[in-house]
Amino acid sequence: MAPLLDSLGQKLAEKWLSALAAPGLAFVAAATTGAVLGHGDALDRSALFERMGHWATQAAKWPAVGQLALAAAVIVASVAVGTFVRACAEGAERVWTGDWPSVAWRPGDRLTARRLRRWERIQSRIEQLRAAAPAHRRGEQARKELDTLAARRDGIALAAPSRPTFTGDRMAGTETRLRHQYGIDLASCWTRLWLILPEDVRTELRASRTRFDAALAGSVWAGCYAVLACFWWPAAVVALAVGLIAWRRGRRAAAVHAELIESTVDIYLRRLADELGLDTPDGPPDPRLGAALNHVARKAA
Repeated sequence: MAPLLDSLGQKLAEKWLSALAAPGLAFVAAATTGAVLGHGDALDRSALFERMGHWATQAAKWPAVGQLALAAAVIVASVAVGTFVRACAEGAERVWTGDWPSVAWRPGDRLTARRLRRWERIQSRIEQLRAAAPAHRRGEQARKELDTLAARRDGIALAAPSRPTFTGDRMAGTETRLRHQYGIDLASCWTRLWLILPEDVRTELRASRTRFDAALAGSVWAGCYAVLACFWWPAAVVALAVGLIAWRRGRRAAAVHAELIESTVDIYLRRLADELGLDTPDGPPDPRLGAALNHVARKAA
């Protein structure tokens, strides 16, 4: 038992160090550099090394207790910054998913309307092409045009946009598509579905969510470096790089996570009905199955 606990403790410590202390330490180092150099000498390495060397010389004269206290203070500061970023990630998720506060409703509504107009224009063109030539009579050029238009439409949203952001529409679109296909209220039924999923499916869903959470944290780190750039301009470069990476990874992670959720429902919805003992018609799941599951999940409310 002891070796197992030691191994578990080591893994938890490594995860804690990589998630909080390491990026926090990088930010503390950047903030210290900015405090030493400021805007005027932002890239003066000699001045930085001189000041750091002076501090190291002074610290070397301290007793061991003082040196340990300094190291502990640096670690605590790093973890504190990392914890702050993690705490702010929930707010970042609301920004990414378009769940904006009331003060931002008006610009959010305008962005949503603009995305919806673009989506509807493309969808209208797709419907015109489909009506002009049935599937069995379409030529190669028509099929390519339809595929191109569908890709452009899905690049905006998989369903009619209802949020001001891509990520928000990608998440909301999953619920909309599942409701139209199966009549299921995903929010009400998801917990029950989760309980019957195989462990490997749960692991994959957790991993995809973790990747999305990491991108959220990256966007908060970009904001922290943007604030630091007010005092030390090179931090703006870091903020831009970190922000772009977080944005790209976040969009991809959100799309993958939403796709995994939709696929999970496609595959395991019938099994959930069987586990609940519902008498449902044979064949592929349909809105009747979703209505029965909603009835159970909502307790007929």
